[in-house]
Amino acid sequence: MRLSAISLSLLLAASVHAMELPGPPIDFSWKEVPEIKAAFLMPNGWHFKREAQGNTLAFFITQEVIDKEGRFNTGLTINVFRKAKQGTAVEYAKAFISRIAADKHAGEVWARQFGPLSSFGCRFKGAAANGTPIVHMLMVANPKTGTLYLFIFEAPDAHWTDAWAKGEKILDFLAVDDEI
Repeated sequence: MRLSAISLSLLLAASVHAMELPGPPIDFSWKEVPEIKAAFLMPNGWHFKREAQGNTLAFFITQEVIDKEGRFNTGLTINVFRKAKQGTAVEYAKAFISRIAADKHAGEVWARQFGPLSSFGCRFKGAAANGTPIVHMLMVANPKTGTLYLFIFEAPDAHWTDAWAKGEKILDFLAVDDEI
């Protein structure tokens, strides 16, 4: 099994239980998620939550405790869609981000290839009851397995610079198994 990092790093491991991850940056730790054979950086003091609905798994790494408020202002949402049709994952991811970018008038749109994984992303200002967040969205497609990963980092506009310093580190060191 090979782990592929989505942004800047390439992490390899023999199994998720023996995952050899680099030392985390200062003020971060690794959160391993064995059920999807992945690991994510988590800022110290932040919170982790897992939910499942149908074939979709959702994970949250947030500054606020979701269960307390029922929502969060700053953090990362990770949705994993397993068993999408093989061969169409890349086309779906590209179309999904293109549609979001057009609807939200995204200022930044990009596409990158990381080993066998294709990623498409955009950044835009969103709308929320608690203020205008900035949203950094990344969809990663595994054409071999049909798995799609949707990463959404968001924070209020007023706190974006500080929040993004953490969010960027989280997204720069995503470790996912390209066999999933």
